[in-house]
Amino acid sequence: MKTVLEVKDLSVRFKTEEGSFHAIEKVSFDVQEQKTLAIVGESGSGKSVTSLAIMQLIAENGSITGGEIFIDGEDILKMPRKQVQHSILGKKISMIFQEPMTALNPILKIGDQIMESILEHQKMDKSEARRIALQTLKQVGIPSPEQRFKQYPHELSGGMRQRVMIAMGLVTKPKIMIADEPTTALDVTIEAQILNLLEELKSTYRTSILFVTHDLNIVADIADDVIVMYCGQIVEKGPVVDIFESPKHPYTKGLLATMPSLEMDEKILPTIPGSVPNITRRPSGCYFHPRCASAMPKCAEQAPGETLVGNQRVRCFLYEDGEENNG
Repeated sequence: MKTVLEVKDLSVRFKTEEGSFHAIEKVSFDVQEQKTLAIVGESGSGKSVTSLAIMQLIAENGSITGGEIFIDGEDILKMPRKQVQHSILGKKISMIFQEPMTALNPILKIGDQIMESILEHQKMDKSEARRIALQTLKQVGIPSPEQRFKQYPHELSGGMRQRVMIAMGLVTKPKIMIADEPTTALDVTIEAQILNLLEELKSTYRTSILFVTHDLNIVADIADDVIVMYCGQIVEKGPVVDIFESPKHPYTKGLLATMPSLEMDEKILPTIPGSVPNITRRPSGCYFHPRCASAMPKCAEQAPGETLVGNQRVRCFLYEDGEENNG
């Protein structure tokens, strides 16, 4: 299986009024051709920062302080910025943002925005770009594409705007598409349509998907592999079946326990106590230990390394020897 995206030891630091702190630390993973890798975790876990770093869209107060990002075997962090913008971003890798109304230009018609994306990366005239734009709008399930082509973002529904975002990402036929919480603001019916659309397009275009979400129900439906993030670190990663059937890290177990199911008798879902700490106030040792029911004394003092347990890699002292020990 070909690897289309490989991230090695990626670290991102942000300057704040209280000093400079890492938002993500030594994050490593890869995405295989025509597969979907999901990144899951609560808000503040580092999911979106990871995806924005790959797209070179880190805010001005942030910077990539280490690591490598290989797209099609090329480390884009070693390439000149102009080359990355012209030949990689939007062409080999594109991104669907969480909120289309902030990502789409409100004063440009839908058709002009899609055509702009095509003309920026491909040598063709406007009539050919228009033909491809209309064809792509049709492929993503937008009815009356000629009419929508002439409309502004505010004239479309939320689901329709999200389809436009997907169309903009697809017109250059990228090898990788990053979807950052693409269904958050949509109702469940539209959400299902968007997820089905992504699956269809994955097989049609042989595109790989990096799917960023906090919704584990979505992950169970669409992902091949999963990485679980907490406080800017990957605490567990592995095939989706293994993660759901036999989670290892206490945080992963906690997230899965909060998923609603038909078998549940309880009216109130279980929760993980506490919340993800701000990057300026991360605890010593294992970042999760203040919220962890399985924490041992050394968890407060030392940071656990990564251990291979079956098909999963887990960052937890419970698995130091490759199998669970209860301290």
